[in-house]
Amino acid sequence: MKPNRHALIFSTVWPEPDSSAAGVRQMHWIELLLQDFERVSLISPAKPKQEQDWGRVQIPERVEFLPIPLNDWSLIERLKEWNPELVLFDRFILEEQYGAMVYEALPHALVLMETQDLHFVRRARERVRESGIPESPDFYKTETALRETASLERVDYSFVVSSYEERLLREEFGIGPDQQAWVPFFYDPPVHERLNSEFSERADFVWIGNFRHAPNADGLRWFRSRIWPGIRKSLKSARLRVYGAYPSAEFMAWNQNPDSGLEVRGPVRELSEVFQGARVNLAPLRFGAGVKGKILEGFRFGVPVITTPLGAEGLLPEGSDLAMFPGLIEMDPERFAEAAVRMQTDSDVWKSAHDRAKALMENQFARAKIEPALRARIGELLQLKRAGDLPRWRSRVLRHELSQSRKYFSKWIEAKERLLAIQEREENP
Repeated sequence: MKPNRHALIFSTVWPEPDSSAAGVRQMHWIELLLQDFERVSLISPAKPKQEQDWGRVQIPERVEFLPIPLNDWSLIERLKEWNPELVLFDRFILEEQYGAMVYEALPHALVLMETQDLHFVRRARERVRESGIPESPDFYKTETALRETASLERVDYSFVVSSYEERLLREEFGIGPDQQAWVPFFYDPPVHERLNSEFSERADFVWIGNFRHAPNADGLRWFRSRIWPGIRKSLKSARLRVYGAYPSAEFMAWNQNPDSGLEVRGPVRELSEVFQGARVNLAPLRFGAGVKGKILEGFRFGVPVITTPLGAEGLLPEGSDLAMFPGLIEMDPERFAEAAVRMQTDSDVWKSAHDRAKALMENQFARAKIEPALRARIGELLQLKRAGDLPRWRSRVLRHELSQSRKYFSKWIEAKERLLAIQEREENP
């Protein structure tokens, strides 16, 4: 593809690949777009970071990170000045907030959506778990689903990380391959080939996840109360090392009982610190959406996983034989504990899962296979945009409605904030 001048990414938060799968996905997109665009800008309404806050994030050349305001229609002028050929929203809530400005200022730009996960799926599942009411055929069809699918309809094209979510959008909401596609996470060659991979050289269970992510915190609490006692009953020497960004005082307090076998270590800079030498990865999840980066990162190091059906969801192509999954899948706490003990103690079971992890990462999640096809697809979409075949008529209708509602709502907020500022100056001269 001939290099284009500028690609613009709207991001909900600044990239943190050390703390979340979403951050890893953001950096993958930046690296991909840099191959075909002369300049990539990532803009976000999140609180600006200081240079020292970036930690180990390496900001590539030709990439700029810029803060943007909320509810400020003057952003339109900056968008016109930037004049990107491609715009990528990394979640639907940003398209809701800024889409009207983009569609008005940049009518010729290709507008894409990276869903990260389907928010309406995650929120519906959380409500089901909290209420105890079983899932029904229509439990996904909520107000959030209306908002998110409307956003997916407005953009020119969308990418989802989960094979399950691709099928859900296609079969239940009529958003098909002309509007969205499954693009898995893509990684460089598996790193576990450079690490010790023998069963006898590994030990312990590991867990990793961002503690601020509600499904992670819920799953870890559930695991500690309902599953870990069963593991320790069968395997008295069992130990679990817990890693992740933003651990609260509640979780760090678990270290006060060293005899429990649980050790909360908190943030980690190098994943090799987590997975090198670990024997089994644990991902006890009761709700959520998308795919679980923590599981894929373990597979990269050849570490099998014990997880729930939800944790395994979307990692394999729809219709795949779950016998090919690199680990064991259980929802019942007792069976989960039994599976964990089995993987920890049976070298044949572990070796088989370890080998499947290597094969899966090489066949399904390899950058060398996914990236060229994704770049080609973006090139095709750019050609359709230049030819006037995008946006579709339905997208134009929904964009018109969004522009009318959001534009005047934003202007009302601007006027209100100006009035409040004037009143404050009069009261405090």
